[in-house]
Amino acid sequence: MDFQLFAFVAGLGMWGEVLRTFGPLLAAVVFFLWRDYRREDRLLTRINVLEDEQRLVILPLVTNCTKVVTENSQVMGRNTKVMERLERVLDKTHN
Repeated sequence: MDFQLFAFVAGLGMWGEVLRTFGPLLAAVVFFLWRDYRREDRLLTRINVLEDEQRLVILPLVTNCTKVVTENSQVMGRNTKVMERLERVLDKTHN
C-alpha cells in the first residue's frame, strides 16, 4: 500500500515531490485555505442579503418616517401659531 502511494506521488512530478516532502502539512494548509474560503463565501452572501434588506426594507422605512416627522413638525408649527392667536384673543377678552 505504501509503495503504491509513493509510486502515485512520484508520478505527479514536481507536485509529487512536494507532496512527499510536505504531505500532512500541505494537506492541513489546503484544508484551512478551503475552510476559510467557504467561510468568506458564506460571509459575503450574508453581507449581500443584509445590504439588500437595507436597500429594500430599511431605506423606504426611513424615508417614510422622515416624511411623517416633517409633516408632524409642520402641523405642530401651525398649532403653535393658532394657540398663540387664541391666547392673545383670550387675553384681550379678560382685560
